[in-house]
Amino acid sequence: MIISRQFSFRPFILALLIVSTFSSKALHLFQHATSLPQSRLILFFPTFFIQEAVLWTVACFVLYRLSGNKCLSVIGNVVTGIISALTFVLAASQIGFYMVTGSEVRWDAATSVGNDPEGRKLMLSGLKSFLAASTLLLFLSWLCTPGLSTILNHWLSALFPIRSTDKADEEALLATAKGAFRANSIIQFWTAGAVIITSFLWLVRPQVPYSHISGAIPFTFFGALGPKSASLQVAGDFDFPLQKLIGEEYWEAPNGHFKGWAPGTKPMSMNANSRPEWASGHLPAGFQRWNESKKEKSPNHDMRKNETSTIRYNPVHDPLRITNLDQNVVEPLAQALKNHEIPINHIVFVMMESARKDIFPFQAGSSLHQQILSSHESADAETIQKLNSTLSRLTPVAEKLTGEQSGFSSDGDEPQTVWSDGVKNGMGGINIHGLLTGSSLSFKSAIINHCGTGPLPVDFMDEVHEEIYQPCIMQILDLFNQRKGPLPQDQTKESSEFHDRNWTSIFLQSITGLFDDQNILNEQMGFHKALYKEQIENISAPYYHKDMEEINYFGYAERETYPYLRQIIDETIANGQRLFLSHFTSTTHHPWATPSKFHKEKYFADGLMGKHEDMNNYLNSVRYVDTWLGDILQVLDDTGISNETLVVLVGDHGQAFHEDSPVSGTYENGHISNFRIPLVFRHPLLPRIQITANATSMSLVPTLLDLLVQTKSLNEEDSDIAVDLMNEYEGQSLIRPYQAMYNGRQAWNFGIINAGGTMLSVGSAAVPYRLILPLSSDFEFVFSNLDTDPDEKSSLRAWSIDELSSRVENEHGDKAVQWVFDAEQVGRWWVEERKRLWNHH
Repeated sequence: MIISRQFSFRPFILALLIVSTFSSKALHLFQHATSLPQSRLILFFPTFFIQEAVLWTVACFVLYRLSGNKCLSVIGNVVTGIISALTFVLAASQIGFYMVTGSEVRWDAATSVGNDPEGRKLMLSGLKSFLAASTLLLFLSWLCTPGLSTILNHWLSALFPIRSTDKADEEALLATAKGAFRANSIIQFWTAGAVIITSFLWLVRPQVPYSHISGAIPFTFFGALGPKSASLQVAGDFDFPLQKLIGEEYWEAPNGHFKGWAPGTKPMSMNANSRPEWASGHLPAGFQRWNESKKEKSPNHDMRKNETSTIRYNPVHDPLRITNLDQNVVEPLAQALKNHEIPINHIVFVMMESARKDIFPFQAGSSLHQQILSSHESADAETIQKLNSTLSRLTPVAEKLTGEQSGFSSDGDEPQTVWSDGVKNGMGGINIHGLLTGSSLSFKSAIINHCGTGPLPVDFMDEVHEEIYQPCIMQILDLFNQRKGPLPQDQTKESSEFHDRNWTSIFLQSITGLFDDQNILNEQMGFHKALYKEQIENISAPYYHKDMEEINYFGYAERETYPYLRQIIDETIANGQRLFLSHFTSTTHHPWATPSKFHKEKYFADGLMGKHEDMNNYLNSVRYVDTWLGDILQVLDDTGISNETLVVLVGDHGQAFHEDSPVSGTYENGHISNFRIPLVFRHPLLPRIQITANATSMSLVPTLLDLLVQTKSLNEEDSDIAVDLMNEYEGQSLIRPYQAMYNGRQAWNFGIINAGGTMLSVGSAAVPYRLILPLSSDFEFVFSNLDTDPDEKSSLRAWSIDELSSRVENEHGDKAVQWVFDAEQVGRWWVEERKRLWNHH
């Protein structure tokens, strides 16, 4: 009786398997259809379903041809049922993911996120789309069950004319009747022909991209769970590709703090004579290469990690390094430094989640503004005027911080909740235009912003298991602390010059610190103390209250950190310390929710709110964070430290929506809207300066050190150390003229694309071109010219560099083609060089 009931589900199990795999493949083909020539798509179309055909045939055979042996039949049905159920879940997940992002799932990345307890909350945020896809697949499977079962049984019986001994299946099998032999022969003939032709096409088709497109669930899923081959190349296994630019004729001798430049020589660690004076004694974490240089090295010294020598970064041997520290600081800053003091006693470092430069501040006439207006195309002039007035209040604090005018005219005064900036005209700080993030994965970006290093081009945060190859800014401040002796007896911390005080480094955010090992990373980067959701929601926390509202799967809105911010500043002042406070905003992360009491605006027309719901939510979260930035600045005003505090505001990455590109989000999406970010160095006594530099956030640490030195905010010894360390970083200082090209060498820009190991953004400060470089055969090459196509609406795509270069030549000429070839080679070199510098095995 039990077996009989089990067998009654076989047609549905088979239909569920077929519908799930077919739907998955149909979506997969749809996503890649435009990337293939139509003729090849038609020619090789049958080969795309080879894996599915094998799976369906085996499943059908197991379900209907093993019924003579009850033991084998039960096992076969159970195994097939499990595979069908798994395939159904995977297909629903794939479709649901596409409904939200427009992208395709990579199962290796999905399993990595699923292994993280906090990551599972992120995955559950897509539950609605998953349930919708599941419902659709179940309905289609139920609808197709009778027809699919009949057709496949008919076909299978023709190929293997063995009658079933199970009476329950008699009607489903092809009857042995007059003419059956002839019908079977026809089916066998066409099946054999299809197999031969498809096999031939499979043998002659190119591997890329057809192998990727042909992958079928659940084979791709189990393949992602398998071991991954190592791609590390150790020193000496590869050379810098543009050898003609690093010849001996270009080498430069050391000069003062400049270490020299000779990339053609063999990398050697510094010897005792070249080691700076400050590198004496035991150095803080982050200064491994200086600590090691004090030891006499034997041939087998420091062999670790698979018996491979530990590699250390050396600017002398970096073929990409271009410095601008020999240039004078920009004139407005130089003039201001002559006229008055600009003390930087404290630093507040704000890394803003998903901060897009085009919305910091929001600009009238921008592409997004035009899309909002288009949704109201039938509105009258009065409604449009009211809408623009509402939009003028979207980012008022960002306007004040950047000194950029939004271009809107408001019909009234600012809300009382908006921070009022009291700086004099022409003052307020340095606003950077043209900056790109070095990674669209937040915590890789955090390493770049705090440590000035290139991130590791592998999926997710393997960096937490390695040594960061440059000292982070917090570790440099620890070095300053270490070099200071005790204060004179007649001085206290409160009465001493701020130059002689110690720094304390604190991290603060309102969301979890456990996702992707962020807490481990922050400790590794050198923070003395960190406060996360886990601390502030503890019932014994000093500012805990019962009505704390979680706004998303990561935690609370920024406002929950307000009393801790006040406490940190008050304690720093009372203890006579200097503060480095790093704060990460999070409300602008998916799902872009805001506190229930926060008023939500409808920026898009009501009839189109469904289409633009995500963007509308994002804009409301931007407005919330803008207000919060004003709250931070108000705290600095209220505590009396504004005029001695440098506030650094930088985006971790941008955020693409369907309004920008076919694929939304940052995951495996190289669109430019994910890379343009704001960067502001805010100080009431700094002149208002607008600087344009086609650079990445790798320049942030050297710029910060440069500002501390130029404003005389460090004592003489610390200043000397800072100048020396500025010459160790790969990035240039943004308060000096940016060197886009030097001796024929371009200042290359690299950007890791979330999750890290599959795609790389390659650009150059010298040209407007941009290349998305695939690091696996599953992705296309993408080229864009940001001068002619600033929003990347018509990028060129191809599955090979040769095919792409042909298209680039037709549209952009020979120089662009040569740049593409150089970018591809330099990009691949850079990937292996990062792994080498991180000693990643």
